[in-house]
Amino acid sequence: MGNQTPTATSLRILIVDSYDASRIGLALMLGRVPAVAGCLAVASDEGAVALARKHRPELALIDISQRGPFAGTLADALREVAPDIRIVLTSRCASSAPAALRATRASAFIPAGSSGPATIRTILAAHQDESATPVPVAGADGLSDRERDVLALLAGGATNREIAAELHLSAEAIKKHASAIYRKLGVRNRTEASQRARAL
Repeated sequence: MGNQTPTATSLRILIVDSYDASRIGLALMLGRVPAVAGCLAVASDEGAVALARKHRPELALIDISQRGPFAGTLADALREVAPDIRIVLTSRCASSAPAALRATRASAFIPAGSSGPATIRTILAAHQDESATPVPVAGADGLSDRERDVLALLAGGATNREIAAELHLSAEAIKKHASAIYRKLGVRNRTEASQRARAL
């Protein structure tokens, strides 16, 4: 994993996740990344705001699975105490991404099933203000939840084999999903699909 994570920058990450296992797991994983200076992990919104006020982390990784419409409220509260903080969302439900991205003005969305390296790449890209979120906010209403997951990973640079492994599908199924995505978005290949996703 070391050669997949740039070390040109260091950041402090605030992990906000109601699930103990995923919160602790993310903190352990990210804590081993050379580019990460430290992780703060908390379950509650109130605790997250208190930690952000005290430590001023550069990035907040927020699981929105149980927060629903309150995700935007939390993001606003974090920006009030740490104005430069960047927001990255995670969720166990990919269909919640578009509304959540709008509500929180997040830099990126990490879909369920993303691998460790893919998660790290997305977080570092968001911190460096690159195009980190591969989930379209609008203009792709015809895509199914599974197609949105495939597009997210595709636009993040994953190969068909990597996408298949992360989504527990066959490579042939990924090809079929990709073809459907190209047709629905009106693009010819994965490069154009990635560009379209980032533009949207």
